[in-house]
Amino acid sequence: MQRDGAVEGERLLSAGFLSLATMEFLERFAVSGVKSLLVLIFLDRVLVGDVSRVVGATAFSETSAAMFGPLSATGLASQLYGYANALIYLAIPIGGLIGDVVGNRRAMVAAGGVGMLLGLTLMLGDPTFLVGLVPFTIGAGVLKGNLSAQLGALFQHEAQRRRSYAVYLGFLNAGVICGPLVCGALAAFAGQDYAIGAAAIAVALGLAIYAVTGRTAPAIRTLAASTVSSEGPARSTALLVVALAAVYLCYSAYDQLGNIFLVWARTRADRHVFGLTMPVAWFLSLDGVFTLALIAVSQVASRALQRRGIRIGAVTQIFLGGMLCSAGYLVLALGDATSGGAPLALPWTLAYLILIDGAIVLIWPSALSLIAGTAPRHLVGFWMGLFYLHGVFASLWAGFSGVFYERTASPQFWLLHAAVAGAGALLILVAAPPLIRAARRRQAITTSA
Repeated sequence: MQRDGAVEGERLLSAGFLSLATMEFLERFAVSGVKSLLVLIFLDRVLVGDVSRVVGATAFSETSAAMFGPLSATGLASQLYGYANALIYLAIPIGGLIGDVVGNRRAMVAAGGVGMLLGLTLMLGDPTFLVGLVPFTIGAGVLKGNLSAQLGALFQHEAQRRRSYAVYLGFLNAGVICGPLVCGALAAFAGQDYAIGAAAIAVALGLAIYAVTGRTAPAIRTLAASTVSSEGPARSTALLVVALAAVYLCYSAYDQLGNIFLVWARTRADRHVFGLTMPVAWFLSLDGVFTLALIAVSQVASRALQRRGIRIGAVTQIFLGGMLCSAGYLVLALGDATSGGAPLALPWTLAYLILIDGAIVLIWPSALSLIAGTAPRHLVGFWMGLFYLHGVFASLWAGFSGVFYERTASPQFWLLHAAVAGAGALLILVAAPPLIRAARRRQAITTSA
């Protein structure tokens, strides 16, 4: 018996599920709200004037200059954004592993939340802003890693677990919507410190709800280990590595949305709606809205296709997701190149968002499903952690490639990201036949076990 505060059972919206999903919503609210402002805070406050007043800024600037040559404030901000995001996702599998060893995921969730609160407190002051990013990002990763591990064992039956993943993704994206919406508005109309304060309140509220509801939820029963694929772990490992490489490439392109896209949109995107200027951070809220809407659309479309006897496998959906992400950046590059120097009309940026969000709706659940069906049962948690490492590679790429934004024409910058996502789609296309065969063999073995 694992006393992690979640519940096994057939009822989807149980106390245990809602405890995890609410904590996920509020954690995403805080992280997404801060991320939507991070580059802008760097440019407006942290990297303005004498950077020696900010602890760690001088050392970081000198190190970056040694590696990449002299960088502008935008280049430094892009690097910092990438490293901060990488820390979050690197901490997810590490935090999950510590939770396995310690045997108390609830304590790890609490520790992660406390780390986030400490970091947000330090981020209220410019001199300690960079120092505060460290406990904030690591805390967010530890918290998320141990929430996800609890969710994986929440339901006994596979069909119910799949539905729970879809609903959980809805809670996650609701946080992605609300965080930039609230924090962006507070930063624009009250000040950036108020936005950071709102993120801290969300984390504290989530921890309180999680603590109260977790006490009343029965413990999870550890699911029985299923039969490992008779094809052997070596082949399964090779197939999963190829699939995850494709996922990493697509997410690397997608993650530029929260970095250079916001800098570009400040001056190059038309943000006038009904006579008002939309805060640039609201593009991330639209990202969440579109993702949430596309989740519903994908579920309806999937059921309609199944009624007609058509089933689209996980590998095919990863391929289609990569193609959609590439198409999104092609749309952005085309619109930017043909705008004649005028701000890009809103329909272009909305089309870009819809395409890349469609990619994530296809790839996120499909990749997790492929891992669950292909990986040996005793290593599923490990492979889930590797899946979440897509955030590390994506964030590092967003920071690294952002250095070249001011060194190339912006349409070429977007074409580079279209090529990265397209490479992921090509990789999964080449690997599709063995992946599909392995997934079918695994499903047949699991069904007959």
